[in-house]
Amino acid sequence: SAFQDHFLFDKDYLNINHGSFGTYPSCVRAVLRSFQDKTDARPDHFIRYTYPLLLDESRSAMAGYLHVPVEEVVFVPNATTGVNTVLRNLTYAPGDTIVYFSFVYGACEKTVKYVCEINPAAQSMRIDVTLPISDDALCTMLEDALSQLGTH
Repeated sequence: SAFQDHFLFDKDYLNINHGSFGTYPSCVRAVLRSFQDKTDARPDHFIRYTYPLLLDESRSAMAGYLHVPVEEVVFVPNATTGVNTVLRNLTYAPGDTIVYFSFVYGACEKTVKYVCEINPAAQSMRIDVTLPISDDALCTMLEDALSQLGTH
């Protein structure tokens, strides 16, 4: 298919688990390799001077896209690190509830449980979902759960 033409998968391979061990499009790989070449050519200079400028450029681009101040934009190596960083650094007040779906990645659910164990103000609400489910049904389940919480 046209989609597969953009990736480097073996022609006899059907990738159905792109979330865990996926890859990136060929054009992204080409850019990645160019940065690796620049790093290899002048490692100290790249890490000390070029990389911070490129990072600031990327943060600015994302800030514009998200319509937020650049100071609010950070990059993390993966979603689990992001969830851990955010949940462990929030200040919770009594009645604050972390709402999540039952299909959440296991490490993220463990973080939710940990945060609720160490912070008596935080509670959690797991929304049990049977897959497959439509987007509309999933949104309805979330809305119903949030309405059960009331306003806080």
